[in-house]
Amino acid sequence: MVRIPVFTIMIMLWASASCHKEVSTALRVFQELPSPVVEDMSAVWMTDSLHGVAVGGKAWESGFILSTGDGGQTWQTDTLLSRKMEYVMFDREGQGYVCGQDFALYRPPGSSHWEGFRVNYLWNRACWFPDSRRGAMVAGGAYWLGDIFSFGPDAFWELDTLHETANVLADVQFSDSATVHAVGLGWVLRSDDAGRSWQRLDVTGDFFRSVHFPDPSTGYICGSSGTLLKTTDGGSSWQKIREGGSTGKRNQPFRALWFANADTGFVVGDDGLFWMTENGGADWSQVEQADENADFTDVYTLSDRGWAVAKNGRIFYFQW
Repeated sequence: MVRIPVFTIMIMLWASASCHKEVSTALRVFQELPSPVVEDMSAVWMTDSLHGVAVGGKAWESGFILSTGDGGQTWQTDTLLSRKMEYVMFDREGQGYVCGQDFALYRPPGSSHWEGFRVNYLWNRACWFPDSRRGAMVAGGAYWLGDIFSFGPDAFWELDTLHETANVLADVQFSDSATVHAVGLGWVLRSDDAGRSWQRLDVTGDFFRSVHFPDPSTGYICGSSGTLLKTTDGGSSWQKIREGGSTGKRNQPFRALWFANADTGFVVGDDGLFWMTENGGADWSQVEQADENADFTDVYTLSDRGWAVAKNGRIFYFQW
């Protein structure tokens, strides 16, 4: 038997690892779209295949709300604001909601004008309204001190309860009309009564940035340091499907995720990170066409189409 020196084995293993190529996939369509702004984009939402809204701005200085009527091929500046906007969404009745620094706005169905419904002088990070009668919004500073605002049950502008947390909260979503999930720095919370009371789950270890439920049972969470969590029981328990760690070239920060259904979804982040899964998060591949110089901040899908936004006013459209 030929004995191979340990040093030689180590060199062989290093060479093998160095030659390993990241699994990638090419989407049918992936293109950057013209943008009327240069400030950072924060979030995007499409109400149908043609109409959508994107928001962003520069912290403490300016904000904007953009709209499209042709599937994102062109965007117009609808509203200019004095503060950066962080999130946009539409409820099932067609009413829109935008929140960001200092305040939140809404747009009634059929209207083209945004109206204010909350001024709180906090950094509102995200909001979610299943309908025009109830909803939730989360806020917080850079790392510490967070807030959860619950609205309703009779009208979305009526503040129901306010809960304070030790750490900043970054995202919130209803998985059904009564169940709400909120995530943040080392925190995953769940409410069974539309946000009147909250339970902190035993899930820590990352700055959880984004939560999404493609259906009431199945949900996903991503963290800044690369952690990915999944639930199949409506958020009562979460399983770690990817271990996070220190950020770097091989582990860029995650910023947001969105799933078209329980199996197919996307995670986006810094330095061109644009991952896709088609088997519920068991395997992930990098989208080949994603620009490695793009710091993606949000992603949204509708059927087999998707839209993503990034810093420096960049907007992208894709199909798979």
